[in-house]
Order: sequence, then C-alpha cells, then structure tokens
Amino acid sequence: MFRAGARMGGAASLVAAAVLVTGCTTASDAKKRALTELSGLKQRSAVAVSRQEYWSIEEAMARAEAHQARGERQRAEELYDLAAGKAKLLSDRLDRERSGKGEAQHSPPEPLPDHAAKQPASASAVEVSAPESTAAAEPVEPWPGQDAAEQEKTGSEPENAGLRPAAIVGKRFSYTVGKGESLRYIGAKFGVSWRRLAQYNRIDPRKPLKAGQVLRIDTRRIVPRRIDDGIVINIPDRTLYYFRNGDVERIYSVAVGKPKPPSDPEKRAWHTPTGTFRIIGKMKDPTWRVPPSIQKEMKEQGKEVKTVVPPGAGNPLGKYALRTSLPGILIHGTNFPESVYGFSSHGCIRVFPEFMEDLFNAVTVDTAGEIIYEPVKLTVSSGGRVLLEVHRDIYNRQGNLHEQVKAIAQEHRVVDRINWDKVKWVLKGMTGVPEDVSL
Repeated sequence: MFRAGARMGGAASLVAAAVLVTGCTTASDAKKRALTELSGLKQRSAVAVSRQEYWSIEEAMARAEAHQARGERQRAEELYDLAAGKAKLLSDRLDRERSGKGEAQHSPPEPLPDHAAKQPASASAVEVSAPESTAAAEPVEPWPGQDAAEQEKTGSEPENAGLRPAAIVGKRFSYTVGKGESLRYIGAKFGVSWRRLAQYNRIDPRKPLKAGQVLRIDTRRIVPRRIDDGIVINIPDRTLYYFRNGDVERIYSVAVGKPKPPSDPEKRAWHTPTGTFRIIGKMKDPTWRVPPSIQKEMKEQGKEVKTVVPPGAGNPLGKYALRTSLPGILIHGTNFPESVYGFSSHGCIRVFPEFMEDLFNAVTVDTAGEIIYEPVKLTVSSGGRVLLEVHRDIYNRQGNLHEQVKAIAQEHRVVDRINWDKVKWVLKGMTGVPEDVSL
C-alpha cells in the first residue's frame, strides 16, 4: 500500500531493538513468538529482500509496545500475535523462494500488504476506472467529516483477506455552489486544487461562480497508512486521516508548511516536519503567542510586529487548536479558509473552520499521530487493478518520481501488471486522485 521502510525505520527499529534487549524476561508468549520470528528475519536480512513486509512487522511491534505501555494488554497481545503471524508468513515465503530457485517469480501476483492491525469491517476498496475526460456526476455526498463507511461497496473481500488492498476514501459527487463561494473556497473545503476543479468542470477560473451552479468534484484518496487509532497526515496530499478501531473514520483537507520559493532561493522555507507525535493539549478560543521567527518575518515584510494575538476573528488559529508534541506545531482552524489545501502555513496544520470543531471534539489528549511525506501512493483494488496516485514533490525530497513508482512497484511485485505509458500520463498530470495504470 505504501513504502513504509523510509518512514518507520527510526521509531519502529528503536522500539524493536529495545524490546529485544529488555522484554524477554517478562514477555508474554505472543511477544516471545514475535521477537523470535523477528530475530530470525533480521539474521536472514529480510529487510533487504522484502522491505515492505518487514517494516509492516516492525510497525506492528511498535504499536504493540505502545498499547502495552498504556496498560492495554489485550490489544497489545493481538498486535504481538499479528506481528508473529506476519513474520512467520514472510519467513515461510523466503524459504519457498529459496528452495524453489526462482519458482516464486511465476506465482500469481499478491495484493499489496495491509498494515492495519485488524481488518476493518466497513472499509472497502473502490474500483477506479481509467482516466476519463468527462465523468458522470453522482449524488451530492460531502466529504470532509463524513463517515468513511459511507463509501460505495464493491463486493465481497478477496480470498487472501490478510493481504487485502488498501482502502480508498472519498468519491465523485456533485456540489451546488453557494452564494459568494469561489473555486478557491470550494477547493479548500473539499481538498481539491482550484485549478483542477476548473479543469475538471471545463470552466474559466477567471470568471466568478454563480450561486446554484453545479460542480463535479472528485475527492478520492488512497489511504497512505493504516493505524489502529489516531491521526495520519500526508504532506503532499494535504489530507488528515483520522482512524478509530482500525477504520478511517474522518478525513479532512489541510494546509501545510510553505516550500522555499523557487523565485527567491534566499527566502526561508517553512516546511511542516515529519515524525510521530501525540496530542498534548486542546484549546478552545486559543491565544496565539507569535513565535520569534514569525515576528522577524513580520518585521522584514514591513508589517506590524505582534507578539500576542487574542481570541477572535483576527486570530489565525481560528476557534479551536490541538497542541502536538512536535515543537511549535499545532493542528488548528483558521480565519483564512481559502488557504486550506495549500502549502501556505508556517509549519502548522490548518483545518477548514467548518470541520475543525468536529476534529477537536473527536480527538482526545494523548491521541497518537504521525506526519508523513508520500507524494506517490500505489495500491491494488479488490478486482486486481493497479492504482496510482501522484502529488507534487513540493519539498523536493523524492527525486525522480518515475523511479519512485518503479521502486514501489518492484517492492510489491506488480511491475509486469502496469502500463508504463499510463504511468507517464499520471506523472505528467498529477491529478491527485487514484488512476488505473493496469495493463
């Protein structure tokens, strides 16, 4: 479903290493089995052979340790069992491939592995057709804040449900323009580029929208990472995924940090950092204490330098804010809705005002989260179609995106199932929605 190796290496490896050193004397049977299997995989250098599946095991171990630390023994045991089972499957497959002398290369391709600790009952993989110039409008169905379970169903689970495809959330729908709404406002609300919105609806972006005008909107996303409970924010797709009990319960478009302007290389970038975090505070009607770095920018731009901004309409944090354990990083509302779904913040995560209250009420202190950076996402639908979603590498971290697609496809053994001319089209268009690139 995604390239977990680059993201999970630090935290998961440290946790797994600590477990190997300190956990054996008091470990449960499930934990001991998981540690034994994981140790065997490390000795066989499994990470070099099957990095995606190996890091899936590391991730399950890390989550198990987190649940155990919170005293949630039953959930920890389930995750240790999951890790042990995944490790055993990978070990057995490596044995078969070694003894079969390449025979495994001719076996039917497997769907991409699912990294959820348990299979959600409500999630489904949505079949996505090849790119079309005109798509039929579907009934209005607002996206941010809507239960992910409302997405369309596509039949029964595949037989190998333990390796089920990634979930795709969001869908195509029609939206009636309200009075005074612009392309930027609607795009920010639903997480769609205003340029893409204009192109998709074949309208002139220079002309104002009319109240009552109907727009077609496509908000589909490949879920970049599956967790039990908490928040995942993917910087390139500017989307916050809120999980509960293994399901994507809510999704929200967000604004993230500004890149370095290509026209002014001397100007500072305000990148949103990646990494794991926890929610350490909730603030209603927050007061913004302006960081010295932003005060400096205000001075350089000739603006009034403010040190404190009280609650109210002029407060950039909006009405609600969540404080994260990442230094200086908040998840908050905004008094500038049109800036959402842009690379427009000083590093914080902005949520559309209409939906920030919903997120604020859903999240509790100590909720876990992670900010990741994945401009390329690839998955396999329940019908076996290979789907590719590409966003701009806005922070210039990934290099050649075509090579990224090839690397991900190789990891999941779907190279021979892909039409690479379609891949070129997707990389050129960067529509930000899943596109069918199957042969």
